[in-house]
Amino acid sequence: MARPIYGNGFFHVAPGAIFYTIVFDYFDEGEYWELLRAGEEGEEEERLREEMQRLTDQERTLVNGREVRVRVLRAFVETRGVKNRSSAVFLLEIPYEPRPGINEYENYYEAGVAEYSYTVRWLTWCGRIASVISPGTVRIEGRLADIRVKRGTYVNGYEKVSFYLPEDCLTGILRHQRS
Repeated sequence: MARPIYGNGFFHVAPGAIFYTIVFDYFDEGEYWELLRAGEEGEEEERLREEMQRLTDQERTLVNGREVRVRVLRAFVETRGVKNRSSAVFLLEIPYEPRPGINEYENYYEAGVAEYSYTVRWLTWCGRIASVISPGTVRIEGRLADIRVKRGTYVNGYEKVSFYLPEDCLTGILRHQRS
């Protein structure tokens, strides 16, 4: 049975979509190692994708005040070079309409205590991260935000990331979308 040991989340803010990659690292008794060795990971990857979609459908995600459906594009199983260390990787897409000025991402989910430590990073293609409301420690440096949550931290079920997009970033993109 696989046991989660660490999580990473990477949000990449792009024009029209926020791309979100999640990586869960596990201590594993070799289950994924054997699946990959046998070339039989496809069914497990689809099962994981469906399960992650079910979980994200239970959450409420808003961008700029509009509810959006997070779409799980793909899941992968991997090993980290040794039999007992595996990962599940998820690629997600969050559609939104960018606007000049402050844009806001909000996520509501079930509260609880973090079972393992995790790190979340945000990167905008232009502009800057304006503010972050999240459990854990937050560090903002221009276009980047770094959020670190330790195992045992109470997670209250709400996150908000505000990012500023200057009009000149969007001018060419909005012009292209209209044509």
